[in-house]
Amino acid sequence: MHLVHSQLGKSVKYFLIRSGFSLVQLSSRYGVEPFSDIRRLSEKWNYSIRTFFDVGANEGQTALIALLYFPQARIFSFEPHPATFSALLSKLGNRKNLQCVNLALGSQAGELEMFEYESASVLNSMVPDAQFAVRFGTVGRPIPIQCTTLDRFCSEAGIDALDVLKIDTEGFELEVLHGASRMLQSRAIKFVFVEFNTLQPQEGRSGGALSPIDSLLYPHGFRFIASYNDMIVTEGETFLVSNALFALPPS
Repeated sequence: MHLVHSQLGKSVKYFLIRSGFSLVQLSSRYGVEPFSDIRRLSEKWNYSIRTFFDVGANEGQTALIALLYFPQARIFSFEPHPATFSALLSKLGNRKNLQCVNLALGSQAGELEMFEYESASVLNSMVPDAQFAVRFGTVGRPIPIQCTTLDRFCSEAGIDALDVLKIDTEGFELEVLHGASRMLQSRAIKFVFVEFNTLQPQEGRSGGALSPIDSLLYPHGFRFIASYNDMIVTEGETFLVSNALFALPPS
């Protein structure tokens, strides 16, 4: 399945970076490797990358890369699905500066439904009509999970600054950001790295659109930096999986 290939790509990227290899010279331009861009911008703006939220962590593919680029940062990996969280804990639970959190982040706290797909855990979503599920005609099975808001988690954990917020939640990205309103308003978040499938919302599909995310972030001072494509399906209805990087420049 295409999205599984995307996750395999992240794993390959991790081992290439760890071995010191790169397909391009990362210092030559922006829009090639997102974490390299974050590191370069943070150095230019004198930001310290100390706290990293990996929302929709799956089995830790992104967290592994983040550990390489930001070895001094505390990384919080949020994964609400019980079986996937167990796999995450098994793989990364012994990392001293990484905390695995068995919660979803959204706009409200409490018990919610998550839709799981036996074919691939990377498709699990908090909405039944995510872009990928509708495009490829897959149906998820609802299971109960626990959810909190980013603001509430930060308040309870004593976190007053969040340097990187990565969100890969299969159509639930806006809900995660709505739950971070206090942190956004106080300019406590420096970088947002978020997955998207289209620019504009599509009827009958939840989330996955970049324009509403930009509309939410822009008034808080965030500016679009670059996009990074993981895959494009050209057969039938064109479908893509990409990520966008937004940054909060110094005021």
